[in-house]
Amino acid sequence: MTTDERFAPGRDVHLRIWLGGMVFDYAATAVAARNVIDDWSRKHWVTIELICDTIEEHLPLPRLPYERLFLGP
Repeated sequence: MTTDERFAPGRDVHLRIWLGGMVFDYAATAVAARNVIDDWSRKHWVTIELICDTIEEHLPLPRLPYERLFLGP
C-alpha cells in the first residue's frame, strides 16, 4: 500500500494525540486528520502523530471526538 492509498480521502487513519503526558489514540478519516494537523500547525497546542503499520491498527479505536467538525474547511 502506498502513502497516497493509505491517506486517501475515504480511508481511516490512526491519529495519536499527546496532551499533558497522556496519550489518546483515535480513528479518523484522512480528511479530518489532515484538518486537525492543519489547525495544529497554526498553534502547537498538543503533540500529534499519525501511526502507520502497528499492531494497534488491528484493534478497534474510538472515533476522534467531534470528528465531523474537522471535515469542513
